[in-house]
Amino acid sequence: MVSTEKMTESGEIEGTVNVKRYASSGIIDLQLCYIPIQTLTIIRGEVGGYVSIKLNCGTEIICRVLPVANLFIKVGHQIICFDCVVRYSRSNECTREFISSDLALNITEISCLDTIHVKRISVSVTFGGVDDVLEYKKNVSNFCNDLKGLLRLYGISDNCVIRCRKNPLARMLGVVELHAVCDEITRASVGTITEETEVVVERVCSEDKLKMMVRSSVPLGGLEKILCYLKQLIMDPWKNAEIFQRKGICYPTGVLLVGPPGCGKTSIVRQLCAEEEICLVAASGVDIVGPHHGETESNFRKIGNQAQSLSREGPCILFLDELDSLCSKKTADSQVHELQLTAQVLLVLDECSNCPNLFVIGATNRPYDLDTGVRRSGRFEIEILLNVPTATERASILSVHCQDLLRKDHPGLAKIAESTPGFVGADLEALVQNCKDSFQKQYGKICEENRDDFVNEMLHSLKTITPSINKSLTFLTAKPQLVPIGGLDQVKQQLHHIFSLHTKFSHSYQQFKIKPPRGILLYGPRGCGKTRLIGSLASQHSCTFLSANASQLLSPYVGETEKRIAALFHAARLAQPSVIFLDEIDGLFGVRDSTSGGVHVSLLNELLQAMDGADVNSVSLQGAALFKNQYSDYRHDAVLVCAATNAPDRIDAALLRPGRFDYHIYVPPPDFTARHHILQLKTKKMNLPNDSILDTLAQHTDGYTGAELENLVLQASILAVQMGNIDRETITLSEECLLEALQNTTPSVSKKEIKMYEMFS
Repeated sequence: MVSTEKMTESGEIEGTVNVKRYASSGIIDLQLCYIPIQTLTIIRGEVGGYVSIKLNCGTEIICRVLPVANLFIKVGHQIICFDCVVRYSRSNECTREFISSDLALNITEISCLDTIHVKRISVSVTFGGVDDVLEYKKNVSNFCNDLKGLLRLYGISDNCVIRCRKNPLARMLGVVELHAVCDEITRASVGTITEETEVVVERVCSEDKLKMMVRSSVPLGGLEKILCYLKQLIMDPWKNAEIFQRKGICYPTGVLLVGPPGCGKTSIVRQLCAEEEICLVAASGVDIVGPHHGETESNFRKIGNQAQSLSREGPCILFLDELDSLCSKKTADSQVHELQLTAQVLLVLDECSNCPNLFVIGATNRPYDLDTGVRRSGRFEIEILLNVPTATERASILSVHCQDLLRKDHPGLAKIAESTPGFVGADLEALVQNCKDSFQKQYGKICEENRDDFVNEMLHSLKTITPSINKSLTFLTAKPQLVPIGGLDQVKQQLHHIFSLHTKFSHSYQQFKIKPPRGILLYGPRGCGKTRLIGSLASQHSCTFLSANASQLLSPYVGETEKRIAALFHAARLAQPSVIFLDEIDGLFGVRDSTSGGVHVSLLNELLQAMDGADVNSVSLQGAALFKNQYSDYRHDAVLVCAATNAPDRIDAALLRPGRFDYHIYVPPPDFTARHHILQLKTKKMNLPNDSILDTLAQHTDGYTGAELENLVLQASILAVQMGNIDRETITLSEECLLEALQNTTPSVSKKEIKMYEMFS
């Protein structure tokens, strides 16, 4: 590109000039700018003076002018500069990005600067390594004198960065970069350092530490209490190190964060480091695993050494994400490389405990897969359980992700939070993002007029998002739907009362020290709606619903069924308030007698232990006790176990006692009113000859269950289709079809069975 420039009639300069920009590539890193003499004359500059070159990224390069011979003009008017002194704008104070080396610059963006002598300047020093920082702390006074000599080599602007990596004096001091702030210097001037200038070192940091600093800070909804607890746990010993040492107080060196995927374990650690300006060294299994023998252990050793080295300079956190992949439990089937990696992790943890400024944080969603040696005192001695967020916490998380769309006090956020039981932070973020994309495609943008429509879109999109707590248990059934149930008014009223106490007034049990009910057993003839009752009520009361039956829990492998039962209760405790529904419980946990096998007894004992374990403060899963900190809102146990059976006499008496299944609710076959209501619900989208036909059917279906009444309507619909009583929208059920279907169906529940159920109640 050939540069062009000309003088207008008014004396102003127009044109462009090519800039060859070398990022700190000078021989001794001095802020030199080589300008052709003709260009220097046009901008009215002086040889040895300072100029400012404005760049398109919002920064300026401060350069000292040297002339270039005219023979260089043949290839264009070029400015060759070394940008070791860069002035950033206040809005781009932390910007470190460089533009391309070659650019076309308007000549009006090159301006001369006046020179002033600075009286006082504040400097932040960046050293090349941790050893240089430690050397500085030993000789602070001598370093300040040498630093003043280094600064005298440069013309300084307010809020400027001096890159002096190749400067001989800077290399002797171990300095790679300086950040200077001086309010005396204006935008049209440049300051020089003299013997009378007071140089104040505001901050000292190594380049290695800067690379490990977390600069992005985002608000965390629902995790404020945990974050405050971590700050108190980590920062107090560092801020009061002398007091702790003088009084002989030993503080913990490791914290284990346990919680389901997506609950914010990694985010809370990054937020802590960003707010407190702590160096973060993070490691996970994916980062360190290598294909060669011993490579994984070597990589982890390097990360541990890096954290220990940085801790000599100041506070540092070693974060081990997915700790279960690095330190798995030792078993007879463990491979040699797994045992070696576990041993290496334990060795590094012991070494880190001897570093006073180093704190280790681990995160896992599988605490029962960790080696027991990791969780002993001196390693990870404090364990914090991050539960699935409550409705209040979910509203706080939604307000963070919707802060540019909805007000923090928008009533729609609370409505969505009530409709998302079991959702973690990652699920809520995915929900908001999906709705943003679909809503913008439909409406273009979100404004004040359509915010309520955006809330409705989110409520509608809930069906497409499966909570992570359900994905972790592959054998669970689908999320229940709120469906109308005919009849059973007394049973529904009783269940509604129990569910209301379980979800809305669970804190009252803790306040008045009342033991909450643990379980509900629904029994009655098959087909009376026991399963639908529980699912519909759980959906209506906005609690996490986890359902599993015998066929889903049973496994052909030894011990696998017990693990599934334990995992089911563990997930329910994480997502409380929650409801566990065990359908056909008699097929899995029957009566213990002389003919019962060892596997049957083991399964029953596992269920009894899981239901009794809901009463303790700590959450246990296969022997892994999880610490609940003092800020936890889950001091009560809001897990309700519901079960359904049509053979209550085949259930062990230990399950039926108070404290396990406290409520025994009989779900009888529907009476006349209930049968009429069920038939009315099943035929509401069909044409009937008259309203009295339902009364006739209800009178002639004594002893029929709800499932049999539904089958009756189905058979009548098939007959109507065969007779041609159908159009594009509805089916017409004639009296002939209904009566013929009634003749072809018979009740399956005998009076003897009903009498047995009534005797059990």
